[in-house]
Amino acid sequence: MMNVNEFDRMNTLSEKILSSTASAHEIAEFTVLLNLWKNSEKFNLVIDLPQ
Repeated sequence: MMNVNEFDRMNTLSEKILSSTASAHEIAEFTVLLNLWKNSEKFNLVIDLPQ
């Protein structure tokens, strides 16, 4: 489960990646955090839309 610090770090890293200033290590760290976020119920709400 992802905590608030990891969520904040992921956001910081995403900004660095978008501005092309992230190192290879930071990109790898972002990938790990992104996978945590994908599996986190707290930070990744699933909204069921009507069909």
